Amino acid sequence: MNRSSALRLRAAAALAVPALLLGGAGTALAAPAAPARTTAWTETAVFVGTAYGHTPNSAIVAAGEVAYTKAVSAFWLRSQCNIGLTNATPDGIGWYLGQARLYCSR
Repeated sequence: MNRSSALRLRAAAALAVPALLLGGAGTALAAPAAPARTTAWTETAVFVGTAYGHTPNSAIVAAGEVAYTKAVSAFWLRSQCNIGLTNATPDGIGWYLGQARLYCSR
C-alpha cells in the first residue's frame, strides 16, 4: 500500500467513525462534498476598421461599420462588440481618415 492510498483510508475512516457513532451507516455515506471547480473562459477579439469620409463623424461611422463587418465575418454577433477608440485625421484635401477599434467578448 503506497502512502497516498494510506492517507485516503485514514481520511475515510476519520469521516466514517464519527458518523457511525452519531447516526448509523447511512450518515457515514453523506460526507460533505468538495466544492465544484468552475472555470469561466472569455474569448476576446479586437477588430480595427479604417475608412474615409467628408466629415470626421462620417469617417468614424464608416470605419466602425468596416470593423463590425470584419467581426461579423469572423462569426461574432454585433451585440457582443463595442466601439472603443476612435480617431479622425484630415488628409489635407477635404477628406478625413477615420479609424475605429471594436472590442468583442463572449
